[in-house]
Amino acid sequence: MIILNDFSTSVRKAFTEIDSDWEDYQGLVVCGTHSPHFLDIPGQIDMLKGFRESGRPALGICFGLQLMAIECAKNVYGDKIATSEELDDRGSFIVVKLPKLHIGLFDGESYWNNYEVIPEFIEMMKRDIFTDKYFGVQFHPEYQSSKLSPHPVLKQFLEVCKTGNVE
Repeated sequence: MIILNDFSTSVRKAFTEIDSDWEDYQGLVVCGTHSPHFLDIPGQIDMLKGFRESGRPALGICFGLQLMAIECAKNVYGDKIATSEELDDRGSFIVVKLPKLHIGLFDGESYWNNYEVIPEFIEMMKRDIFTDKYFGVQFHPEYQSSKLSPHPVLKQFLEVCKTGNVE
């Protein structure tokens, strides 16, 4: 299993609580990050492309979903200047800055993402590229997972990596 970016510690902990053999499975997780400007973004996009094209399991979490969207825009839809407002000051922005006000949160919920994939593009990805083996989420399932109550997204992803099938 390959896990990229600086939020990997919490993902590793959650995976270990679900299945102690997870490191032996084939898959890619692109996690969130505090500082995308220090990452090899083109390398991560190329890695996502390789996993998508080969049908190998990949999960994008938060920033990872955003990179999946950029990869998809560039390589599936042909938008060679697709990017994020966080990464570039010009281009075709499919990842945009969120407004400060987050209407609709309930007590106890937290939401600290600064950027999101535009909703219309998420719908295109759901239709055209997301599968049981290749998908992303804007939230952090690793923070809502425990040994007694593993998050279903993480549990399903590990099952796919282990067996190639969804439970």
